Amino acid sequence: MPPAAANPFARNEDALPLTLEARFGFNARFGSSFDASADDEVLDTSFGLGAYLAWNAEYAVGLELEHSGLGRVRALSAENSIDAEYSATSGWLAARVFPWRSEHLDLFLNLRLGLAVQHLDALGTRKETSAITVPATSFSCSAWDGPGIGLGAALGLSYRFARHVAFVTRVDGTGERLSGQELGTCADGIGSVTTVSGTVGLAYEFETAKR
Repeated sequence: MPPAAANPFARNEDALPLTLEARFGFNARFGSSFDASADDEVLDTSFGLGAYLAWNAEYAVGLELEHSGLGRVRALSAENSIDAEYSATSGWLAARVFPWRSEHLDLFLNLRLGLAVQHLDALGTRKETSAITVPATSFSCSAWDGPGIGLGAALGLSYRFARHVAFVTRVDGTGERLSGQELGTCADGIGSVTTVSGTVGLAYEFETAKR
């Protein structure tokens, strides 16, 4: 009787797997330091890269780099106007727990702690003096601020459609402590925010050194 064919999806239990991920999706922001009269757009895009080393089948530790758009804010008051676009670039130390795993499908919980840097691009008009004969002047500027601390948690699924390649999807909840004060001479920062994001992507697993 010929030997049974090897399972092409079987994991190598003797290897120490290193998984690289790339994800893209959408981000929704809750809370800001702006006046209620401002036109506040809270939906934006998000993308991230991650690397995870699995010490055993139940958990892994890793690093993530993420860039998340935080939306736009538009405001008009007399001759003063502003159109500002915000984003945050974050570095994370993360832990991943697998409460359930099968041959093709894994359910995981992500917990992460990191630092976030806020970025602002703004343009508009400013009235520099109270003299009615002097018109408002236009401006454009960019500013960075931070880092501020961030905390996050996520629930995700990973579907393996080849031995080393998987489709990954996650829903993340994140809180970042960002400044709401004026950034340099540009414009006010966005303030501390809470975001919810949904992303999809691909993961590739390398079999590294033996345990």
